[in-house]
Amino acid sequence: MSGFFYYFYFVKIFFVDCFDAIRPLDKLTFPLTSFDKKSLYPFTFIKSCLDLRVGILTLREKWNRLAQMFNLELAEGDILEDGILCLSENIIPSEGLLRAIATMEVGDALQQNGTVFAWRYHQEGVFKLKGADDTISLLNGVEDLFLLTGAEIVNDFNLLAKKTAAATVSPTNQLLGTDFYIAEQVTMECVTLNSTTGPIYIDEGVTIMEGAHLRGPLYLGKGAVVKMGATIYGNVSVGKQSVVGGEVGNSVIGDFSAKGHHGYLGCSVIGDWCNLGAGTSNSNLKNNLKTVTIYDYKLEDFRDTGLLKCGVFIGDYTRAGINSSFNTGTVIGIASMLADTSFYAKFVPSFAWVFNGDTQIYNFDKFMAYLEALYISKNEELPERLIRELNQLNKKYN
Repeated sequence: MSGFFYYFYFVKIFFVDCFDAIRPLDKLTFPLTSFDKKSLYPFTFIKSCLDLRVGILTLREKWNRLAQMFNLELAEGDILEDGILCLSENIIPSEGLLRAIATMEVGDALQQNGTVFAWRYHQEGVFKLKGADDTISLLNGVEDLFLLTGAEIVNDFNLLAKKTAAATVSPTNQLLGTDFYIAEQVTMECVTLNSTTGPIYIDEGVTIMEGAHLRGPLYLGKGAVVKMGATIYGNVSVGKQSVVGGEVGNSVIGDFSAKGHHGYLGCSVIGDWCNLGAGTSNSNLKNNLKTVTIYDYKLEDFRDTGLLKCGVFIGDYTRAGINSSFNTGTVIGIASMLADTSFYAKFVPSFAWVFNGDTQIYNFDKFMAYLEALYISKNEELPERLIRELNQLNKKYN
């Protein structure tokens, strides 16, 4: 994006998680179809879409870096004024997006495939609808989190300090290609890293045990651990202090989560503070080779993803017992305990206790006791804000 600065000017940006919050809607001159954060449930139950990691960085981190590079102000609050740029939280910032918004005038609105995702606010509500480049990426559904991961690792790798680290790596390791960034205090011996398929970014304090085979595009977050003999096929993003073992491909694993044992995880998204027991695997391809349907919280119904390969989506703070099996397109809510010995239902709600074919409500006090112990085990402090939000969600859904 080095040459793009000359086409840009000062813009104040206001992010919204649903355009229904913007007024005056009754004066709009076009039918409004827009993003609703429910489309990304269970991953946006207790966090903003801006705090979802897509690639190496979260959307908020991407915007903060671009704000420093270009003349952008990321507004807070909900005060709208003529000319302010309203952007849906589900947009992934890119050069194509910056180029598009740089040419917008007051009253312009951008849409892609019938969905409005950006406009320059006009108090009179008179807007001119304009088409946007298909290269602008949006998180329209949970499957986009894994579908866009590989490309965004590449973009973030180029945005951050690119560095070939072969000279600092122990000779017991085998490095293929040149697109590596390996931070300080990384422990790694007898490991294969292949960046010919995409860059590999290894953050501070990562441990990769012997016999692991890793392909890019790949991001390993701060303090992450890759277990002995692990196989990571690429298009994978792993959060800070998470543990990875077995086979993983085309997947996102959140912060402080553990998939530390043998088993397959593919075309899937695992939230923060999750645990997958030994032997846990998911299917990502139907036996009849038909497209996969998943539960959509916004629709409150199942929808066809149009994908042949689509795995499991597990919300924050959910645990799965040993040898858990997830069918194609399974969606699991937050704060659930899964301890069954057969395939789980394709949709399991939040705060569920699943055992021996029966689904009950997870006792909230029991869950919170577990959560407090979990945070202590990671030397982390359980935020009061999180306690309040979980309590509110529990009351809402139970």
